[in-house]
Amino acid sequence: MFKKLPYHTKKKIYGFLFITPWLVGFLLFFAVPFVQSCIYGFQDLTTTVTGMEGTWVGLSNFSYALFRDTQFIIQCAGSLRDLVTVPLILVYSLCFALLLKKEYPGRTLMRAIAFLPVIIGSGVLMDIMKTDVFSTSMNSAESTYLFSASGLTGFFESMGLSAGLIGFINDVISKIFDLTWRSGVQILLFLAGLHNIPSYVYEAADIEGANALEQFFKITLPMLTPMILLNAVYSVIDIFSDYGNAIIQMIYNTAFTNVRFGYASALSILYFLMVAVVLVVLYLAMKRFIVHAED
Repeated sequence: MFKKLPYHTKKKIYGFLFITPWLVGFLLFFAVPFVQSCIYGFQDLTTTVTGMEGTWVGLSNFSYALFRDTQFIIQCAGSLRDLVTVPLILVYSLCFALLLKKEYPGRTLMRAIAFLPVIIGSGVLMDIMKTDVFSTSMNSAESTYLFSASGLTGFFESMGLSAGLIGFINDVISKIFDLTWRSGVQILLFLAGLHNIPSYVYEAADIEGANALEQFFKITLPMLTPMILLNAVYSVIDIFSDYGNAIIQMIYNTAFTNVRFGYASALSILYFLMVAVVLVVLYLAMKRFIVHAED
């Protein structure tokens, strides 16, 4: 009977079959814990011999986090400040994808190396490597990273750059390891988007006399706008969910060090809502620039 179904119906069935493992994982490992955390956020939980007992406290956990716990607001502002690295990740990933698209000896190896951090890496591993492997402990609270631009400060000053701009450049160069580590998935997605652009579009542009720069800004970049939005959303979520994020560490310590599971659940829900608002604003700001192939 399945063979008699229309082709489009078969495609829908195959699609649902492919995403069934994800749906099961979503329901078991996200939806159920998320609902449980929402319930915990309205309670004052205490540990007992048999488990945890909760006392309903209403919105007190949320009001305390928003109006009395100044540390939470400060950490939220710090996480929003980290979003400045998203444009850097997108530009870096796009440039790397453009290089990997060209045909040259060793291209397959370079693609594997570009995606290697995604395969072997995790937030925990990256934090360990940054603090223990690629940095050297100093007598002060600061660490010296493997990539540092402090030696270029004099050169930048001789060029007449302002102190704020020099600090920004130094910070970007010093975090080149993080930038490379965070760009594996974005490079892969940009590379898929580049291969999805029809070759005849570039052939027509060549016939019309368009140079490489004009082709990039009038063909490549507009056709990649869906991938730019997708990579921007992925990068924002990756930054907010990083293991070294101060809010995540704060929530973890609140729950497992201070044993305040109800308050930690409330912090988690507020943090989730903040991330959701950022993603909605990002989508609304970028959707007007999205160009689809049929446009």
